[in-house]
Amino acid sequence: MGSSATYIVARAARPLTNLAAMQTSGCMPEWWARDGNWQILRAEPGGDPESSIVSETGAPVLTAHVLDSDFVMVEAASPNGLSWRCALSPVMARDYDIPEEWIGDPDDVARQAELWALEAGLQPDLPELRATLVAECDPLAEELVFRLTHALGFRFDGGMPLPEALGGP
Repeated sequence: MGSSATYIVARAARPLTNLAAMQTSGCMPEWWARDGNWQILRAEPGGDPESSIVSETGAPVLTAHVLDSDFVMVEAASPNGLSWRCALSPVMARDYDIPEEWIGDPDDVARQAELWALEAGLQPDLPELRATLVAECDPLAEELVFRLTHALGFRFDGGMPLPEALGGP
């Protein structure tokens, strides 16, 4: 049995854990990394803060919900209304009866994700985006989250458990 977690990618000058959207979401932060002002936070599943983080930061946000390390439900939104969603590890997602409209056509999703990344000021890799959208977890779906963020143009360095990452004990 794998684990379930939510990964949140957003741009903010302060740690994501300090955002009101995160503090009221019910997510319990576990791990954190940065790429400039872009941050990725792993949290135990709770409420979904995506739309309120977009409003609070004025920047694009991506959330990735990992289910039992088997597949990932991804949602992305931006202040300009550009949004997309998909399931990573699509064969496994179908085994869980995730609807096709959630899994998405890899070419369509890759184009939407590319536009989202460009709006975020990133340099996405369209062939790698598409390859990630059709890849299956091997062995853990969490690896697909990092493959997707890399294909979108993020370069998260290191990462560490909270609270050490934020200067706590």
